[in-house]
Amino acid sequence: MYNNKALISMGVEVEFYTINIPKLEIHRKIIYPKKSVIEKGEKFTKDESIGSEYDSKVFYSLHEALFLLKNGLRKYLLKNYRYTEEENSEVLALVGGWRDRFAGAHLHIGLGENGINKKDAEKLAIHIHDHIPFIIALSANSPIWREKITNNASNRLIRCSENYCSIVPRGKLNMDHYNEISYNYAIKSKPPTLELRVCDSNIPSYLCASLLILKLITLGWLKGKRITNKCSYENYVKARWNAAKKGAKAIIFWNDKPVDIKTYCNLFFKKYKKELDEVNIPDEVLEVIKLFKKGWNGAEIIRNSCKKFKKEHPISWQKYFAMNYVNAIESILNGETIFDFSEKLMVDLPKTNGIEILPS
Repeated sequence: MYNNKALISMGVEVEFYTINIPKLEIHRKIIYPKKSVIEKGEKFTKDESIGSEYDSKVFYSLHEALFLLKNGLRKYLLKNYRYTEEENSEVLALVGGWRDRFAGAHLHIGLGENGINKKDAEKLAIHIHDHIPFIIALSANSPIWREKITNNASNRLIRCSENYCSIVPRGKLNMDHYNEISYNYAIKSKPPTLELRVCDSNIPSYLCASLLILKLITLGWLKGKRITNKCSYENYVKARWNAAKKGAKAIIFWNDKPVDIKTYCNLFFKKYKKELDEVNIPDEVLEVIKLFKKGWNGAEIIRNSCKKFKKEHPISWQKYFAMNYVNAIESILNGETIFDFSEKLMVDLPKTNGIEILPS
């Protein structure tokens, strides 16, 4: 067992669509930043499915994660990147789905600079496993499929789990890259990690909210805390499906008892109260959790925005969404909040006054 005070290391792989500026079309293009802005430890690469992918540096705190993710993704803004095709101008679109491919995020957890060995990764994965539907609901961000607005929160999980994010029974951990959770041996530039592939959202504040969940579970495991949520396989599968369908409005399971998201949040953060007190959480991430408790996540924002534009512009709604999204994504990567992001997409989020992460 590692020392309880070991630093928890984290990293993220972010896949994304792009928006063609002249045409205002959301599609898949490979774009790279200028070499002069790339920093040691981060990679800008090609994903086989969606096209563009950003692999973050390793970070050790949520404040560091939020800053570095925004800083890294900002390098895809127009003034910082070079085009693969000179006649086009592309900007990143952090949506989990749009056409017939999906863009997600892969979260990595290790322990300090040396990562985590496979034996301990197997133990930690058992603690994380039945909280995976919770993370799916929090990070759902793909309500659009084949350019149609759907009622699903995560089309990505519903439509491609079998091929790209397959269910793993609790206690089973291997190196299958296409499992929902897997073990990654060390590569030249990165230590061995435990990887979670279920996140749709590639917005930095939502990525950090999901990392918060993993960090609290890891801190509890390091202290010898017992598994906090343990469900039957049948209820786990049902919770996973509900989370992908309904997102922040889902009914999932806490120790085989069906609960709504607000109740689950309260139960989870109560169980990890001591660990919560140890973590310095950015205000932006706290707001994401508060909104989640009120039934909002990235999928709700995108869907409501698209519905608004489709009502006003039935034929050209995608162009109007794309035009507003360019401003919205630049604002959030430049330091504004999820409320500013949503406002630019013509969505009014509920106020979070009086909402606490852990009710007194």
